[in-house]
Formats: sequence, C-alpha cells, structure tokens
Amino acid sequence: MHLNLLTSLPPSTKSFKAKLAYMKPLTTAAVAIIALGTMTTGAHAKMLFGGTSITGLYGDNFKLTPNLDDNTLKVMTLEHASTHTWGGVFFFVDRIQGDDYDLKNDEGDVIGTKEFKETYGELAPKLKLATFDTGLIKQVNLAGQYEFGSNGKGFSQDNYLVGVGADLNLPIPNMKYASASIYQAFNSQNNSDDQQITLTYGWEKNNFVIDGYIDYSFNSENDKIKDNIHINPQIKYNLQKVLGIDNRLEVGMEYSYWKNKFGSDETQSAPSALVKFHF
Repeated sequence: MHLNLLTSLPPSTKSFKAKLAYMKPLTTAAVAIIALGTMTTGAHAKMLFGGTSITGLYGDNFKLTPNLDDNTLKVMTLEHASTHTWGGVFFFVDRIQGDDYDLKNDEGDVIGTKEFKETYGELAPKLKLATFDTGLIKQVNLAGQYEFGSNGKGFSQDNYLVGVGADLNLPIPNMKYASASIYQAFNSQNNSDDQQITLTYGWEKNNFVIDGYIDYSFNSENDKIKDNIHINPQIKYNLQKVLGIDNRLEVGMEYSYWKNKFGSDETQSAPSALVKFHF
C-alpha cells in the first residue's frame, strides 16, 4: 500500500496544471491496460487463476490515526486477484472504522464527537511483456496502480503509479508466487510525488499460509519527506479441511510494521486479528 487516508502529507509545490499534465498520460495508460484486461474472448485472453475474498481485521497501535487516544481500527476488505494469459489484476477496497473523535468549532471548542470512517482502495493491473522458461525472472510486466479513497474528515486522494515489474521464480519450497515492481507515483495535491518499490509473496504448506507485501517509498526531490518502508505480512491457517467446507476459511493475524509512516517520524507496529473467507 503506497498511501493511506489516515493522515495527509504536506501539499506538493507543483501547480495544479502541472499535475494534470502528469495525470493525463498516466490515466490513458491505466485505461489501456484495463481495457486489455476486459478482453475475455479468444485464445489469448484466458483466465489462469482467480480468487475473491472478504477479510475482517481488528487491531490496535495504529499511528497517525484521527482517534489519538485509542488507536484501534476495524477493517473490512473486499479483495480480488486473478492472472490471465495477457497479465493480471489485483484489486481491493478497505472500509475502515475507528473510534470517536472530537468535533470542534472555529474557536477550537469541542461541540460533539463523530465516529471515524474511511474508504481506501487500489486497482493494480499488469500487462505481460515477456516470459522466460528458466531463471529467476519468470515474466516481465508493464505495471500500473490506481489508489483512491476518502474519509469522514473531508480528506480525499487519487494517486496514479506506473512502472515495470517481474514475476519471480524463487528457489524456496512451497512458494506459490513472488513479484517485484518499481513505480513512479504521481500523487494527488495532498502529497508529493515519489517513487516506490513493491515486493509481494505467498507461501503455503500443510494449511499454513504466509503472504503479504513490502513497500519501500522514497522521494528523490523532497528532503522533508523521509523514506519509509511498510512490511505487512499475514500469517494464517486454512480451516477448510478441518471444517469440511467447500471454501477456504483462514484465521490468523496481520502485522503492520511501518517505519517513518507517510514519511513522518512515526513508526507503526500494529498487530491485528484476522478472519478471511474465499468465495
């Protein structure tokens, strides 16, 4: 996850017109990739794998949240991942709820409270450029990402990322998938543009599952925003066979370690209980 809506960074110094100049080609590229993904007929557009799930999370110790006295969050996530002969798509939407925060008038007096709510999502298509039969790199992709969302405090963002990535053949037993991508991020007016390296992975053995991502974001033009790294694994056990049900049902935990969150001085170390059901 490149950015979240729980806080905002200092505004970019670039003008709005300059932003639009950046966004137009990126939007065109994203639409082109998505359009390729919708072509599901013919021999060159078969789905190789697909899965959709819903996850419930409950955790605390989140940093830079509006509910400063009790940094507890409840998250419901709808997620889809699929691979195709042309590439693949990953998509998720988080619905986040926090504790009540104070509502203040223009004089700074507390006039009531309101529950914090937020929606955040990402759409990440990839277009296959080349494949290899042997070696560490299995496939090279053109990679795009669209980040969107808003919260009850009036903050919103639309960020566009474009780059290249590779699906990897890691010499690790029971490794289901691994990938590495590098992006240039063109962020909304709330945040400075930056660069991002993303690693994803998935491992499974005897119903134990470990998967997740690592994001490293850095800004080569803004020294005021610190480089930050977000390590976000999920450790789960699949109860499908134990319960004798048709769908995967995973229970476990998610751990969010985020050094210099959003480029600030804050470091987050937040565990969450997890339940995940696959359709």
